Amino acid sequence: MLAFHLHLYQPERADPWLEIIFPEPSASPYRHWNERISHECYEPNAELGNYQWVSFDVGPTLLNWLRQNKPLVYMALLEADRAGAERWGHGNALAHPYYHVILPLLPRRDREVLIYWGIEYFKRHFRRSPEGMWLPEMAVDYETLEVLVDYGISYTVLTQSQIKDRRSGGPYKVVLPSGRNIAVFVRNETLSNNLAFGGFEKFVEALRGVSGDIVIALDGETFGHHIKGAEKALAQFIASRRGELTNLGKLYENGYIGEVEIIEKTSWSCPHGLGRWSRDCGCDGPAPWREGLRKLVDWVGEVVDKVFDEKFGVRGWQMLKEYINVILGGDNSAFSPEELRLLEAERAKLAANTSDAWFFAKVGIEFGIAVKWALRAVELLGDLSLLEEFTKRLGEIVFDGKTALAYCPMIRGPLMAAMMYISLLTSGHTPEKVGPYVIRQVNDEFEIFDVRTRDSFRFRHDLLWGFLESFK
Repeated sequence: MLAFHLHLYQPERADPWLEIIFPEPSASPYRHWNERISHECYEPNAELGNYQWVSFDVGPTLLNWLRQNKPLVYMALLEADRAGAERWGHGNALAHPYYHVILPLLPRRDREVLIYWGIEYFKRHFRRSPEGMWLPEMAVDYETLEVLVDYGISYTVLTQSQIKDRRSGGPYKVVLPSGRNIAVFVRNETLSNNLAFGGFEKFVEALRGVSGDIVIALDGETFGHHIKGAEKALAQFIASRRGELTNLGKLYENGYIGEVEIIEKTSWSCPHGLGRWSRDCGCDGPAPWREGLRKLVDWVGEVVDKVFDEKFGVRGWQMLKEYINVILGGDNSAFSPEELRLLEAERAKLAANTSDAWFFAKVGIEFGIAVKWALRAVELLGDLSLLEEFTKRLGEIVFDGKTALAYCPMIRGPLMAAMMYISLLTSGHTPEKVGPYVIRQVNDEFEIFDVRTRDSFRFRHDLLWGFLESFK
């Protein structure tokens, strides 16, 4: 049998303060990359029904955007999961950690939060508990697999270079240090890469003579974005091979076909282990700034965790797990403003670790996303000395004749919301909300209320001035 797995993902492109995606000119003629890739890939694949015949995962940051902006694609993905359950007894969708983060580079409790949030997110949207979970960049070590088992995940997907004897297919049993076990499916690297980089003609040729259960895993964006027209070729292939297709859940039901050992701290997109996200390993060209960004984001994690631990102790980490209910749109009134600020700082700290920031050797949009989330995390701590230290460290990261301070927005948050409000007011509109900021007239002033932290800021219409008070 043949199982395709498509990894669908985009980073969180929205501004951390306004939760609005600003224009990304490199995505022209579309406003930003989510819109462009959706047009080229997600929409045509949904229309062709391709997702109903493959296993797939969708990063929560992408699924959030699709639900809000491309509801037909969102509904097609949910329906595709149900179609798999009806056809093979198992849904097509795998869960995904809430952010696309290299898990082995994080402390264990951060991995637990991201995995727990990903599971709860999956349950909210797909209306069932996940059997499997995709690991971002397939980055793996035994501790990460232990956490998956802790939270009820039965299997994940790796590639042949991460397995000691390079077997492919599956499911294989991996015995963990705790004595428990988890299943892994191992993608066939030759076939997957032929399809990802050579198209269907090369893939079909390589497929001839390959026997046994075959697992193909690659970026879902291959079909229409990376390779124009590949979405139609996938639909044609599905139509001609339907009797040979299955999904990972169905293969898992058949039981282990052997046992394998993993190679720790490896990934599918870096031959240097996890070097791409921590040092200048040579991937994609020289990138001496990678180590500096890694150290900066790690430092942000340390200072945020220190304040969080001092304020809340052990209970804080359970509180952080439960915060997913607020992230998913639930009421935050059970938390105090101080708790909300620090919970948001923790969320921002995790988002700053999004892997795309390190992926390309050339600094670009993705680098800026990490810097902004890291800045927001430190800013929410309310300690000017930490903010100054952050700025100092940011200024030490140098590339292309400038420093990373170029990616640090000087006007942000409620001040940006105030400026946007006045601009709209001047043009004849009276907005009641800008992003997560609710706006209320107060005589010659206007009050901006951050619904995430319940902080209040007050400005004059003719003179923008600083922070006045917080609701307690």
